[in-house]
Amino acid sequence: MINLYQQLYDTHQQLQHAKPLVLNLTNYVTQDFMANVLLALGCAPIMSESSEELAELTTIAHSLNLNIGTLDAEFTHRATDAGKLMQQQNKCVVLDPVGAGATRSRTKLAQELLPLANIVRGNASEIMALNSSSFSSYGVESSVESLSAMLSAQNIVKQTQRTIVVSGKIDLVYAPHATYQNKFGIELMTKVTGMGCCLSAVIAGFAAVCKDYALASYLATVYYTLCAEQAALDTSAPASFKVKFIDCIYQPDWAWFETRIKQSFAKEI
Repeated sequence: MINLYQQLYDTHQQLQHAKPLVLNLTNYVTQDFMANVLLALGCAPIMSESSEELAELTTIAHSLNLNIGTLDAEFTHRATDAGKLMQQQNKCVVLDPVGAGATRSRTKLAQELLPLANIVRGNASEIMALNSSSFSSYGVESSVESLSAMLSAQNIVKQTQRTIVVSGKIDLVYAPHATYQNKFGIELMTKVTGMGCCLSAVIAGFAAVCKDYALASYLATVYYTLCAEQAALDTSAPASFKVKFIDCIYQPDWAWFETRIKQSFAKEI
């Protein structure tokens, strides 16, 4: 078992030093939130809606966050081209299959982008939809618990050798060489639009400095949910939580993190 606190702290320090550039091809609903979270984390976020600059941007980017939240034909081509360019350069691609299962076009695009991704992060409904074209969900809100997607995630890993992250009350990380569970997090996270989108971006940030993508996904998820718990110490309302959360991403209380991690592992013994 890894020393979670030390590994988390060390990887965060590497990220702060490296300041990786994370390219985001994403929905316009949560772009501002996502950019601010990445900036607070220590990354250099860039958003693009231009196909003409993809070759240049993928050359300088350290990782790519693909989020299919707002779809049109141009985005589909841009996302596919960017994924291929990053794959050719052996750089990490994180896919967030927003709303997969809600419509045929979303499900089809998510399944087509899957081979270009190194990491896929979605809720249980979205991951189950990736594994079956017949599955139907309500979109961005998961209609099932994360544990229900366990078999789907494991099947995708077996077929594709990708890292799959299932977000929920218990976050699950599956990869060919490792499996992780994260039990940190709070209900208030579900009351703010874009929390899942931003988690995918944060995973892309961690994956830019940690090439073990399963570990990077796990550490990013732990960091993210601990920041959410820390923010909730000062507020119980969504709007103020969102502001506090960005502040905690920027300035985490490492002593408190260490205590929470120790408490969590103590409960499991």
